Amino acid sequence: MTTHSDPSAEEAAQATLRAQEALARARQLARVLRRDAAVRDAQRILPHDALRLLREHDLLNLRTPLALGGAEIAYGDVVRVIAELARGDSNVAQLLIPHYVYLERLRLMGDDGIQQRIWRRVRRGALAGNASTERNTARSGEITIRLQPDDDGFRLTGRKFYSTPTLFADLVFATVLDVQERIVYAILPTDREGITRLDDWDGVGQRLTGSGTTIFENVRVEADEIVVVGDWMNRRHYTSSGAQILFAAVKSGIAHAALDDALDWAREGARPTRVSQVEHVTLDPHVQVLVGELSTAALGAELVLGRAADALTHASHVQYAESSRERLDDVLADTAIRTAQAQLATEQAALHIAQKLFDVGGTSTALRRHNFDRHWRNARTISLHDPIVYRSKAIGAHALRGEAPPLGFTY
Repeated sequence: MTTHSDPSAEEAAQATLRAQEALARARQLARVLRRDAAVRDAQRILPHDALRLLREHDLLNLRTPLALGGAEIAYGDVVRVIAELARGDSNVAQLLIPHYVYLERLRLMGDDGIQQRIWRRVRRGALAGNASTERNTARSGEITIRLQPDDDGFRLTGRKFYSTPTLFADLVFATVLDVQERIVYAILPTDREGITRLDDWDGVGQRLTGSGTTIFENVRVEADEIVVVGDWMNRRHYTSSGAQILFAAVKSGIAHAALDDALDWAREGARPTRVSQVEHVTLDPHVQVLVGELSTAALGAELVLGRAADALTHASHVQYAESSRERLDDVLADTAIRTAQAQLATEQAALHIAQKLFDVGGTSTALRRHNFDRHWRNARTISLHDPIVYRSKAIGAHALRGEAPPLGFTY
């Protein structure tokens, strides 16, 4: 459906321009989102208005094919857009992670017919959500819900949790088993009879992502609504790192958001401590040292993220080019390591800055009306998506022994 070969110089220049325009729109929207982010979190105001703004700023079509009227910017530039949005409100940014991850897997793994239908819906403003995780399995990530044959189609019954952002979505990618025990995506409209979405996500952070329960009760699934993905479980592909890097992008945005609040508080809200003997917090040398450390941590994480984002763009081009399997595996393994480094760097920065923010301005920093603690809650919650210790292990094994990271959808 789309041309996946390496772009010409002119095509690359046009893609760069589209990416710059998308990034400018994201920065503009992030400034708007930041104004009320603390209030939305404190009062648990669901992001319906934010979703309207995402559509108005055309930020759901960043990878929609040019032929269908989308922007089709590089995947690495999507990473940068999500990081900018997270700087305004990390909840809103996380809404887009399943949207772009599952659409990218559709691009790689789906046939032309289903791609055409889904991309056209997205071009008209559809948001895609996920329904993958099951709560009562022996290990996280296991899939037990199966499609049941029904004439020339199937029926689906079961419950999923962590269904970001299906509560607000128009489409849902349900990860299930087919009759051959293969993992598949059933891509369904969320208003299909038998689908119920519950607003029961009660995490301490990322409270507004709609990551609760999706119930399927005897839902009709047509044969042409299915994409087989099980064959990709034992192959490297760029959409594995492509998922992980978007979580890193949100954490980078949280690091900058916490730093922004620290700077604003020091300039406009905080009082100097008595022992500092300065007239303003910004003149306190200890605060200056702290802010210097925090700003460097945020920038360092951003740079590591950018390096991984560029690697992801390259990997996506190699995936679609006529490359040898050996070369592709080498590129994808390197990209996975760079993405793991971005996960580690952004997580450390976000948690550290969110904690040290409170050292900028004294006891009044802890007043609930400021809701500064949301940055730590958000960072800690999203950090639990994939345990960082396994990222660190993969990085270390690669550095020490040259080991490639494990196969699967998580590296």
